[in-house]
Amino acid sequence: MNTTGGSYPTTSAPSPSTTIPGGVSLLGDQPVLAVKIDNTSGARPRVGLDAADIVYVEPVEAGLTRLLAVFASKMPPEVGPIRSARESDATILGNYGRVAFAYSGASSISAAAIAKGPQVNVSMDSGGVGYRRERSRKAPYNVMGDTAALLTRAGGSSPAGDIGFHVGSADPSARAATTVSTAYSLARFLFTWDGARGRYVVSTDGRPEVTPAGAPITTATILVQMVRTRPSANRDVNGIATPVIEVVGTGAVRLLRGGQVTEGTWSRPTAAEPTRLTGPSGAELTMAPGP
Repeated sequence: MNTTGGSYPTTSAPSPSTTIPGGVSLLGDQPVLAVKIDNTSGARPRVGLDAADIVYVEPVEAGLTRLLAVFASKMPPEVGPIRSARESDATILGNYGRVAFAYSGASSISAAAIAKGPQVNVSMDSGGVGYRRERSRKAPYNVMGDTAALLTRAGGSSPAGDIGFHVGSADPSARAATTVSTAYSLARFLFTWDGARGRYVVSTDGRPEVTPAGAPITTATILVQMVRTRPSANRDVNGIATPVIEVVGTGAVRLLRGGQVTEGTWSRPTAAEPTRLTGPSGAELTMAPGP
């Protein structure tokens, strides 16, 4: 997996190889569904997250976080709990192209920003087809999405463009790194290398991240991307500003794979262009096969 403004992973099979300038696409050439998923304790266990190819962690109001899960190589029957979108989502997805984006509502400010993005929006508010409420869960943590129905609403979606995340060999400058942690005011993440699995095991807020069946969620790659945030004009019900993530520009990055870490830089001139990851020697930083 890969992350913005923090770190977070998931599991899935490697995507079929699609050769593009600079490497092999992490997402392959399948249709893509991006989904906004809750990341608080009330949403446990999250459904379908273990099938995601990429999971972004986004800060939202009051130090909480949401997940933006991207599915391509594996499409689980159902995903959730699905929550509302934020204006940063359109920028994050700006280099994906016309991929399907599922979410449960948005403020007027967020909706206006999202409408400008290239993605195909299939919100619960625009017809509701593909969504249901799970009676065993409490609202608002009970909105589940039918992936097949959501992709149909999007007209089938499309494969992602070059987002800049490529599969390849580890950088020779990599050094040992068996754990990495990051924290927001009300959210903590820990990733621990498991040599037997060949993956990093994920913990959120001090608890192992697991599937509904109790299987641990793991990741092959973690991308810790240092970004700036700024307050939006958008406010939550308590009057707290939404942080907007600035993922266009440049900054420091740490890429973890195979129990090792490499430090480098990220750059993205515009929202429509790939995020380029560069190591100490100036060569591209690439990811391990898998999520």
